[in-house]
Amino acid sequence: MELPFADIAFAQFVNDAVSQKTDELKLAEKLVRSPWANCRAEILDYIALVPKYRKKFETDKILACDKLALEQSTAADIGRYKAELFKGADSIDDLCCGMGGDSFFLPSPVRVKGVDLSEKRVEMYRFNTRTLGTPREAVIADVRTLDSRSDFFTIDPARRQTDGDNQRDFSALTPSLSEIVEMAKKYNGGMAKLPPGYPADEFPDGTEILYLGAKNDCRECLLLFGKLAASPDSVRAISIDFSGCHEWRARRASLSELPVAPLSTFLAEPIPVLVRSHLFSEVARQSDPTAHLISTGIAYVSSENPLPQAAFRNYRVLGSTPLSTGKVKKLLKEFDIGKITLKKRGVEIHPDAEIKRLAAKGSRKGILFYTRIFGEKTAILAEEFNEST
Repeated sequence: MELPFADIAFAQFVNDAVSQKTDELKLAEKLVRSPWANCRAEILDYIALVPKYRKKFETDKILACDKLALEQSTAADIGRYKAELFKGADSIDDLCCGMGGDSFFLPSPVRVKGVDLSEKRVEMYRFNTRTLGTPREAVIADVRTLDSRSDFFTIDPARRQTDGDNQRDFSALTPSLSEIVEMAKKYNGGMAKLPPGYPADEFPDGTEILYLGAKNDCRECLLLFGKLAASPDSVRAISIDFSGCHEWRARRASLSELPVAPLSTFLAEPIPVLVRSHLFSEVARQSDPTAHLISTGIAYVSSENPLPQAAFRNYRVLGSTPLSTGKVKKLLKEFDIGKITLKKRGVEIHPDAEIKRLAAKGSRKGILFYTRIFGEKTAILAEEFNEST
């Protein structure tokens, strides 16, 4: 039985359960006596999703969704940014539309059509766009063989079919990247949402790569085609947070790693969108001529000066030692460190277990980096640096 999302009584039941934070046992008891007793397990699962989608889409409406559809949808902040890329478009196909996240933030004058092979997802899409005040057409069809197409497209290819499937198996994308490239030829322009870790060397010439996230994450990689690729053969990284939107870009052909040199005064950790886009070397190089890596292939940058705070977290280096428990303990004692945050790159370690093993007893806070210098396992002790303090 499908959940009765459009039923006013059901919507009120859900709203009451969420607002009153009713525990699962009491909810189950209420559902036994309700008109929806035969689908109480599905309703309990759904009610657990409501606070999540309200936060993700910034709405208090009742939306149709399930766990998989919600996880694969675009959140409000990213959705609004992506909608801006379609300025001037008259019509857009939302391919593999799911529950509708990519359509929620497209302006109402634009003609938008959702397309999905799943009848369930198409019904979700129709219900949700109607509920949010901008009803959209939706059709059940294979996006690869769609008869009537709009001017532009957005596509979020399926990364998994069931809960628990591996999202990082890029060969399992449906449609595949090669199929998306062929479909793009039938539009004036468009965007494909791909996993942030998708190998960039597989992206075709003439496209623009855009990485989207915030200071603590990289949530989407967009491959832009045709008229949406404002700067073909380039890569951009966008960080969206409370302080605004920060953007970095470079030509793909110009990207190269920083030189490797010994540890310097500062150690900097690039934000995730700069790591995923491989732009952190370019940003560091332009900001400080002393910037360098401390080991090939590891995204830690060292320099004589702090690097831009919008792009990096900066740490002042206190000391370093080859990686062994005894030597690290001695380093912590030297600087009176008792409270530790442990970060790692290039070294396999369980941070909580290692912190417990070190048993630091000092009075100061410190950041331990377990990484490599010139390929050798090393512990670096540092303190967080913030220019505003």
